[in-house]
Amino acid sequence: MGSTPIMEQKSAKLIIYDDIDEEIPYHVLDNIQENRRFIWWALLFLNGSCLWAYYSCLSAQTYYSARFGNSSFNFAYLTTPVTTWPMFLGTFFQVIFGWDKKLGLWNRVLIGYSLFMLCALAVILQDVFDASPNTGGAIVLVAFGVVGFTNSLTEAAFYALSALFPEAAFTNAIQLGNGTSGIINITFNTLIQLCVGGIQPEPDDTADIQKISFYIFFSVFIVVCFLAVFCFHKLLRIPSVHYLMERNDLETAKRAANRETYPEMWARLMRISRVIILPLTSQFIIYTCSLTAFPGIGISSGNQLAALHNATWGTWYVNGVLLCYNYGDFFGRVLSPKLYPYFSLESCFTWTLLRWGLFVCLLLGLPGDGQNPLFCMGHVYDFNVFWQLFVNFALGLSTGVLSTITFGLGPRLVPQDDRESAGAIMCLGLFLGISTGSTIGWRFGQNHWLGA
Repeated sequence: MGSTPIMEQKSAKLIIYDDIDEEIPYHVLDNIQENRRFIWWALLFLNGSCLWAYYSCLSAQTYYSARFGNSSFNFAYLTTPVTTWPMFLGTFFQVIFGWDKKLGLWNRVLIGYSLFMLCALAVILQDVFDASPNTGGAIVLVAFGVVGFTNSLTEAAFYALSALFPEAAFTNAIQLGNGTSGIINITFNTLIQLCVGGIQPEPDDTADIQKISFYIFFSVFIVVCFLAVFCFHKLLRIPSVHYLMERNDLETAKRAANRETYPEMWARLMRISRVIILPLTSQFIIYTCSLTAFPGIGISSGNQLAALHNATWGTWYVNGVLLCYNYGDFFGRVLSPKLYPYFSLESCFTWTLLRWGLFVCLLLGLPGDGQNPLFCMGHVYDFNVFWQLFVNFALGLSTGVLSTITFGLGPRLVPQDDRESAGAIMCLGLFLGISTGSTIGWRFGQNHWLGA
C-alpha cells in the first residue's frame, strides 16, 4: 500500500512514512484507501450539514432586522452566543459524564437531525402565525439555543469519528465542511434575496421579499437534514468505518465492564488533555478572537458607515461582511493541508496570539458615533468600506488555517484508543472559544463599547 500520512509525536508536524499504523490491521487500512474519496466527501458533507443549522441561524440577519427591529432583542449580537453556549454546555456534560459514548454515534445523529428539523419548523411557524416581535424573537432564540445544544450531539460526533482514522486528512474534511457550509449558506441566502426581490426592491415589497426568502432558506435546511441522515447511514456500511467504530465501542464496553468510576474517567481525560494542551489552548484562543470580532463589529461598522452618508447599501453590506469572513475561512481550510510542513503546534500557538491584531484593525475602522478613540479613518471613507471587508476576510482565512492544522494534529498525539476522547476534548475547546468570543462580542453591542 502507498505511503500513509502519520503523526510524528515529537515535532507535531504531518509527515509521510513508508510504514503504516501498527494499531490498525492492513485490510482495514486498505479498505480506507479503497473508499477514501467517499469517506472524505461524506465527512465534509456531514459536518457541513450540521454547521448549516448554525449558519442558518446566523445568516438571515436581514430578516431579523426587518422582523424583530421593534423588539427588545439585538439579533446582530445575540444569535451567536445564544447558539454557542448550549453547544458548549451540551458537549461539556457529555464528555464529563461519558454520555456521548453511552448514547452511541447513530443515536446521536438521528436525534440531532430530528431536533434540527423541529427547530426549523418552529422558526418558520412563528412568522406564519405572525407572532408579536417579542414573542417571535423569543421563539427564534429558543430554537437557536436548541440548535446549539443539538450541535453537541451531531458536530461533536463527527469530529470524534474523524479522530478515529489514522491520518489527519479526514479531520481536515470535517474542518473543510465547516468552511464550505459557511460560504454556501450565506451565498445561497444572498442569491435567494436577489432572485426574489432583485438588487433594489420597492420599499413596500421589502417585508414580503424577506418573508419569502426566509421561508425558502429554512425549507432547504430541512431538506439538508434528511440528506445528512441518509449519507451517515451509507457511511456506516463501509467495512473500515464499521471496524473503527466497533473497536471504539469495544474499548468503551471494556471500560464499562471494568466499572470505570467517574474519578478514573476524569483522570483519563485529564491525562489526554495534558498531552494535547497546546492544540487545545490554540483552538480556544482562535475562536475567542474570531467570534469577538465577527459578525457584530463588522455589521455595526457597515451600518454606521452607511448612515454617515445616508447610503442605502447598509443591508447588503451585512451580507458582504458574512461573505468575506466565510470565504476567508473556506480558503484557509482548503489551503491548510498544503501548509502542514510549514507549521508546528508551537508556531500555530504563536500565530493565534498575534492575530488579535486583526481585532484591533477592525476597531480602527469602526466610526463608533464619536465614542471610539481608536477610529482613524474618518478621512478615508471609501477605503474604510473596503478595509472592514478585507480584515474580515483575513480573520476568516487565519481561522481556517490555524484551526484546521491544530485540530488535525491534536488527536494524533495520543494512542488510537484515546483518539475519540481527544477529539471530543478538542471539540470542547473549540466550542468554549466560540461561546466566550461571541459573549464578549455581545457585550460590545449590548453596552455599545467603543460605539459598537
